[in-house]
Amino acid sequence: MQVANGLRFEFNPGLAQVSELMRNVWEPPCLRYDEQVLRLHITRPTADPSLALAQTTPDGLPVSFHALVPFDVFYYGQRYKAVFASFLTVARELQGRGVAGQMLDALLEVAAERGYDLYLCMCEEGAPSNRAAQRALARRCLSLDRISVFGYLASLNELLQPVLPRQQQGRTRRYHRLDRQAVTDLLDGFGHAAPLRKVVHEDDVDFVFYDRPCTETFVFEDRGRIRGVVNLLLLEALEPAARLNAYCEHVEFSDMTLDEQSEFLSDVLLAIQERNPHAVFIPNIGYFPLEPFRRFRFRLAPRRINLYMAVLKSGPLPRGARAVERFCLDVF
Repeated sequence: MQVANGLRFEFNPGLAQVSELMRNVWEPPCLRYDEQVLRLHITRPTADPSLALAQTTPDGLPVSFHALVPFDVFYYGQRYKAVFASFLTVARELQGRGVAGQMLDALLEVAAERGYDLYLCMCEEGAPSNRAAQRALARRCLSLDRISVFGYLASLNELLQPVLPRQQQGRTRRYHRLDRQAVTDLLDGFGHAAPLRKVVHEDDVDFVFYDRPCTETFVFEDRGRIRGVVNLLLLEALEPAARLNAYCEHVEFSDMTLDEQSEFLSDVLLAIQERNPHAVFIPNIGYFPLEPFRRFRFRLAPRRINLYMAVLKSGPLPRGARAVERFCLDVF
């Protein structure tokens, strides 16, 4: 592992100092990367904080950060161990000096040693991170293939409010711990039609839907049976002023009709009005229907994201990485 002069690697660094680095580096429009946002992914029960890496100065100050978040995924019907690359950040004075590549090299080495099959990452179209990831994989004689390009749908809250009903219709409520088994059963079909989908491990259910920071989860209960779940992240975005946005991360409508989906969604949108979000976002990644969202003035946003995949060892994918039109992964 090569490290820049005067710096050292620190695996599983303190997230408070990392958060300060990120907030100093990232410019609007972006999320406010406080410690809570990092904990959303890195402290998940089945995650692995030792796959988070900082480069620090001799006095312990982080000047770069990157993390690989582990997930099991199903890809064209087969289950694989994957890592998802997140939070790439380099101090401004070190940008363009190969620091990002050094971190990627180190993390890829650890991922290979631990037997992970696949590497996944997302990069905004045109961003330097696209090239940094490709070069890091090429140094290990691995190919980084773009397998999808996607965007988001969004609705400003001022456009939502006039089309929302005055009150909830009675079958939607917030998730509580007694719902754990019913939601776990429901998630067996989560993204099942998508050729690439993550596995929500049973040990993660309460964390993802209840315990983790900045999250709200709602279930649709019909005659004692939970038939749908919508999970949102409520995060501050800098645009450049700080505004609270809602991001739909997990959506499962199960066997619900379009009218029931619309009822459920309208109840969820009404419930979060107490937080006064500036806008609500959903990823346009194909694993759940968009029709109920379009009824509430959701429209395509201009930002485009590349989804990449690399195979980390020989054997798992004899046909190599193939494109996907639909997938189910964390995108925020």
